[in-house]
Amino acid sequence: MQLVNGRYAVVDLASGDVSEEGLPEDYALSGPKVLDRIDDILRGRDDAIAIGSGVLTASFIPAACAGFLRRLGDSPSAERICPLTGNLGVEMKLSGFDFIVLENAAEEPGYLWVRDGIAEFVPSPGMSERDSWGRTDAVRSEQGDRRIQVISTGPWADEALPTSQLVMNYWGGEDKNGFAAEFGRRNLLAAAFRGMGELELDDPEGHFASSNELQKAHISLLGRSSGLAAFSDAASGDALVQLRHRDVACFGCPFPCRTFYKTAEDPKTMKLENKEPGYLAYDIPAMDRMTALGLSSRDLISVMTKCARHGAEPVSVVDSIASRGSGVDVATVESLLESRGPASAVGRTLPGAFSASFADPESFVHCLSLGLCPRYWARVGFDLGPLSVAVERALGAACQL
Repeated sequence: MQLVNGRYAVVDLASGDVSEEGLPEDYALSGPKVLDRIDDILRGRDDAIAIGSGVLTASFIPAACAGFLRRLGDSPSAERICPLTGNLGVEMKLSGFDFIVLENAAEEPGYLWVRDGIAEFVPSPGMSERDSWGRTDAVRSEQGDRRIQVISTGPWADEALPTSQLVMNYWGGEDKNGFAAEFGRRNLLAAAFRGMGELELDDPEGHFASSNELQKAHISLLGRSSGLAAFSDAASGDALVQLRHRDVACFGCPFPCRTFYKTAEDPKTMKLENKEPGYLAYDIPAMDRMTALGLSSRDLISVMTKCARHGAEPVSVVDSIASRGSGVDVATVESLLESRGPASAVGRTLPGAFSASFADPESFVHCLSLGLCPRYWARVGFDLGPLSVAVERALGAACQL
């Protein structure tokens, strides 16, 4: 098959058993409908979740970086999906599977480890004593590779709190709908991926050329590249701009929407002289809400860092404090984090969140199913017509776009 591995793994966390299943030859040609096929598999397995990649993930198409987490509910409105951006979706796909299905709960805490076509659950009860950053470091140290991409939980998820968030390597922003709690109640502390595999293209040169044409056509639509400030008014404020160290793009994206802020040293210093010099921010709802509550730029970055380390969703945290009539500052946030709440889940789609990229929720789901970053493609226009040429040259046949 072109652009896909043609198989998925089923991991029973309770028993540690892992099985592999093949995918039909026309799987990639399903386009955004691949999620329907994954959903069919999930419906046949009680209380399962999936970690997947899109059809176009890891291709030359601009911003084809996305993976996703999927959880079905007892009704369509209860179904959930969470994007995986950065390098996570690509690393997951190159590890040898198009998606992983996770069933049941482990008897003791541990992490999912996927690489070279092998998936396994690694018991690691001692990791529970660490925060999310420590869990990422522990996986990379134990497996001997700093390039491993890690989805980690923090102490809040260990108690399956609905206001917990998954942390992608060290940063938060994608999980706004409770997937960290799903990990927590399964005793799953992290999921780690290292991809050394290769994907085939039907017409590599043609696919590259047509993808390059797409990128050129996007230049006028993207506007000026200014990192997170191109998407968030809060990030364009003078105080935050002064803390800006560099802008970071996800895999294959020509327009970075992440900004690394340094707070413990001169932002212009490239050498990292402190263990915790700052934070890579792309959580627009959190930045906008904390700015509206009057936090200073340094305090804002500090709160985002502390929430990420605890694995707590920052909008829920600061809103819970504000709802009590208390002033929101670093000390009150730290106190709430240490006490594990209580905090109330937001319960609505947050402006600026990845899921709010499109006015039409179906377009958001289709974009992720294809493996495309919704934030980027909402900006350039999710027009499947021009996209189809690059897709056909990759897959060798027309895809159901």
